[in-house]
Amino acid sequence: MDEHSKSERILQMAHKLGVLRPKDLVPYGIQAEYLRRLCDRGLLKKLGRGSYVPADARQSSGLALAIVARAIPNGVICLQSALAFHEIGDDNPNEISVAIERRAAKPRVEFPHIRVARLGGPAFVEGVETHQIENVKVRIYSLEKTLTDLFKFRNKIGPHVAVDALRTALAERNVNMRKLWHYARLCRVERVMKPYVDALLPS
Repeated sequence: MDEHSKSERILQMAHKLGVLRPKDLVPYGIQAEYLRRLCDRGLLKKLGRGSYVPADARQSSGLALAIVARAIPNGVICLQSALAFHEIGDDNPNEISVAIERRAAKPRVEFPHIRVARLGGPAFVEGVETHQIENVKVRIYSLEKTLTDLFKFRNKIGPHVAVDALRTALAERNVNMRKLWHYARLCRVERVMKPYVDALLPS
């Protein structure tokens, strides 16, 4: 494969995958040096360590989620980032919250800035949805799981964030209460959440 063919293959992959990582080139025997050359030519742009996107890719919350998903394939988008995905709260494409397994090594991601939440056992693996964003499969906690996680991490993110999210979700969304209480028990926040749910739900 000559240099032109390699460059064309890389650009095709970048558009197909949404976010290109150097390891994606390995099966084709293409050196990572070609990524730098395409960046120099203005055909790709590098966003943080080892993440390359087409030059015309628009920076957005969706692209930030896709970059994190490719950089941390075993992670799950959580807390405020998951809340924003479910259209509650504000987007912040410069900072993404991601859950990792409790014993996993802390991932190294330059862009976007990541906030790591460590979870273990069922609290980590349950409630995960997979969504296609910027051609990337992104693992995100469901709305109900996200609401309970906000209460679980309320001392780190602020209890008002959890309460405001719960109020908005119950008022505007079709929250599955069975799932909400299942995850509340899983995350051991059932007793903390119950007074707020009782106060917010019409009797």
